[in-house]
Amino acid sequence: MSALIYLNLDAVHPVIDGRWHRTRLTSVPRPGEQITMLCGATADAEFEGPREHDVHGVPKQCWDCDLVYRREHGIDVLPQHPGIRRAEPGRDTGRGRSESRSR
Repeated sequence: MSALIYLNLDAVHPVIDGRWHRTRLTSVPRPGEQITMLCGATADAEFEGPREHDVHGVPKQCWDCDLVYRREHGIDVLPQHPGIRRAEPGRDTGRGRSESRSR
């Protein structure tokens, strides 16, 4: 008899240099397989147990990944969102995708 384990790949948040990211996984990556985060960062997949997690401390959120995720899912983006890097005033609409990004 086997135990089937379901993994929600949307809940997998790879950590790079103390920041947790979002990615579009279609399957569980193999150890060493390169994965790309929503912010564009890439890294090789590694796996650790919960005890090792405690050694590294609590990771911080990647705001660039969060911004992409919010825009892709139509979630409000407040003007003060840390992921927004304004090159000019009025660049982001604050709702879903910004006008400048969707063109």
